[in-house]
Amino acid sequence: MPTPSFAEFIEFFPLLKPPFSLLPDLQQIPADPVPLPEILMDAYILPFEGDEVDEYTEYIPYGKISGTKNFHALIYWKAAVMQYEFILAIYSNEGDLLAHAIIGGLRSDNEGILHSVSVIHEDLTITIAEGFTSAEGDLQDNPNTYTYQMAIKPDGSISYEINEEDKKE
Repeated sequence: MPTPSFAEFIEFFPLLKPPFSLLPDLQQIPADPVPLPEILMDAYILPFEGDEVDEYTEYIPYGKISGTKNFHALIYWKAAVMQYEFILAIYSNEGDLLAHAIIGGLRSDNEGILHSVSVIHEDLTITIAEGFTSAEGDLQDNPNTYTYQMAIKPDGSISYEINEEDKKE
């Protein structure tokens, strides 16, 4: 079976012009998303998703960040049992994965819910705010609420930095 082309894959991702926000809100996902063909998922997403893939997990193309030249910065939405995530996947122009990271979403377990929102800026920096809501609904008093920065570097790598005021002493 021939390998699908990377050009076919990126056609599923509409262009996104920064700045824009990603919220853990299902309303951001198109009501009638164009499903990604399984052959494209198998070639360009599943190789780095690892053991988390099961028959209940869905992958929906969300968009391609404009303003990149030496790589493609794609965002897809991953829906699995008890979690919804926006994943940033950076590919070379030839289709090789350079980096990937979770940049927003919602994860739930018996302890509570982790909420994560992000803003992608024009300079390709990403500000992410995360907070944990306990099963009892307590968000304000939780010391695990913090923000951090990511940046998409010119080589397609991703850098991370926790905001100074959120660092533990």
